[in-house]
Amino acid sequence: MRTVQIYLVIDGDNSLPASGFGAVQLRDKTRDDNNYAKIARKIAQDCKARGIPFLLNDRWQLVDETGADGVHLGQDDAPIEQVRRALGPGAIIGLSTHNRAEAEEAQERGADYIGLGPMFSTTTKDLTLPPGGPALFENVAGATDLPIFCIGGIHEGNLPSLIEVGVTQVAISSAILTAPDPAAAAARLAGMFSTTSLGK
Repeated sequence: MRTVQIYLVIDGDNSLPASGFGAVQLRDKTRDDNNYAKIARKIAQDCKARGIPFLLNDRWQLVDETGADGVHLGQDDAPIEQVRRALGPGAIIGLSTHNRAEAEEAQERGADYIGLGPMFSTTTKDLTLPPGGPALFENVAGATDLPIFCIGGIHEGNLPSLIEVGVTQVAISSAILTAPDPAAAAARLAGMFSTTSLGK
């Protein structure tokens, strides 16, 4: 996956901000496949026009018909190997991970990138694991060569603590989508990667 700083996780109730991010994922657990696919096709067109990779959450069977570039899978979703056979080598496949062992396994199984978290408390989804914060990234960073997208409750107030330990890519939802100006919020978050000191 190309270098991306801000990976936006969106649901079907949100419009697509104009700028400030480099990848988009549609995560919507409530809609049936038909409604989900209808929304996904529109977002896929918008992303394609802007040159932004677009991924579905979980629903890999809808990738081809919606024009998505790939899928993000959870630990309990279909095996990566099955999804790769179905979608082919060109599809982007990401996997949610929560610790070093899962990150290592994701690379061995052919994931293109990993989502790592939760970093902080979040209202976007129910957490089954305690937030790991910067220490979680530090523990996992050396375990894989894959791009690592930290996720979970990340906002302008706590992003610097992640950047300080070497985080270069994050997945964000509510801190952008609930902002008065989502595009401006995304741009501010992206800008923090160049303004926060890494102590070097």
